[in-house]
Amino acid sequence: MVIEIISVGTEILMGNIVNTNAQYLAKRLAHLGLDCHYQTVVGDNPERIKLALDVAYSRADAVIMTGGLGPTKDDLTKEMLMEYFGKRPVVDAKVLNFLEERAKARGFGKLSDGMKKQAIVPDESLILYNHHGTAPGCVMERGGKVCILLPGPPHEMQPMFEECCELYLNAKSDKVLVSMIIKCVSKFDAPIAIVG
Repeated sequence: MVIEIISVGTEILMGNIVNTNAQYLAKRLAHLGLDCHYQTVVGDNPERIKLALDVAYSRADAVIMTGGLGPTKDDLTKEMLMEYFGKRPVVDAKVLNFLEERAKARGFGKLSDGMKKQAIVPDESLILYNHHGTAPGCVMERGGKVCILLPGPPHEMQPMFEECCELYLNAKSDKVLVSMIIKCVSKFDAPIAIVG
């Protein structure tokens, strides 16, 4: 299986934050024996996200996307993907209950519309519950296309990938890729890197 990584976020595109998610995912995919030929960064723009998906599915079997799942107005990756995959939005009662309990415990009372939207998930999809934040991820499949949608914050994305996605992806591969970097020093003290 060939997988493409798409990182969503204008803050990444503009260089305001470093894209550590793509680096982490590339290493994990190699460890699982899955090929990743391309990585893409796209801003929080529905049309550009759709174009990035069209390009990705022309050369990959599956896409892993990070970012755009939060409560703000520019977090629209999930909504755009539901439209792209023809999925109906439904409220996940487990996520909604968790958000309400969390708001109550923090003294916020009623949930804002932005917080409530995190409980809206695509129907007929595998929901990945977030034990380190608020926004759930999901796995959508349709017409041979697979999309794994993960939250953007690394402290949420990494455990979700390890807890949920590795098992799902492990079933898709029968190999492991091994890469080593050996650093040598010549007698002229010029370092030589050998990648294999």
